[in-house]
Amino acid sequence: MLKMKPWKWVVLAIFTYLILLVAYIPAAHVLAFVQKNNPKLPVSIGSVEGTLWSGRVDKVIAQGIAINNLRWELSPWSLLLGKASIDLNGGKIRDTQQTYVKGNISASLFNVQNISAQELKLFLPARSVMAQVPMPVPVTADGRFRVDIQDFEFNNACINLAGKGSWLKGTVSGPTGVIDFGNFDANLACEGEQFSIQILPDNKLNLDAKVLLSVAGKYKINGRFKPASDLPKEVHQSANFFGAADSQGYRNINL
Repeated sequence: MLKMKPWKWVVLAIFTYLILLVAYIPAAHVLAFVQKNNPKLPVSIGSVEGTLWSGRVDKVIAQGIAINNLRWELSPWSLLLGKASIDLNGGKIRDTQQTYVKGNISASLFNVQNISAQELKLFLPARSVMAQVPMPVPVTADGRFRVDIQDFEFNNACINLAGKGSWLKGTVSGPTGVIDFGNFDANLACEGEQFSIQILPDNKLNLDAKVLLSVAGKYKINGRFKPASDLPKEVHQSANFFGAADSQGYRNINL
């Protein structure tokens, strides 16, 4: 029979108690503590169930984007490696008016700026996203943005990004009605410390452009476009704001 000195039994009992305390602490208590100590946190969190390791929140709202029925699984083994690895699953993938998320996000316990993601899938209602983007003229867009990230690392700047993005069944409400722009596809990457969005030209605007976005929110757009002949007259008229077309009918974008 294993013999231990009394003080060792006390240490083992305390250690076991702490493990059980952390394992079964309600997630609602943890989130309440985080919100109390971070009153300016730009996230609204609804009703929470479960523990720190496995739980559910009925709604999360960040930057005007809502995710319903968000579930998480936190890997305890990842904590031994100095990071928090969380599997997320929330929203409805087939509901075009809802956000959907599924994948893994990791964050360093020693550097809050160090965030990574693997096999992350996002669907975002275009109307909700565009409502957060400052535009020179009001634009009501519909459809859904899809983002598929194979690998991503951020450490106060874009370190590594491999993924694809799409605007599915994109429409814009114009003075004469709804304009159907169809689908747009793009490749996502890092360029220097900036996020790069390379829009592929197989779309109704023949838009071939690169968008560079900094962490500070500054952007630069370079490319060209030529509206398809079957698009409404107002689209062709609006294209004139970008200057005269070249010999092939393209107009340059340099913003």
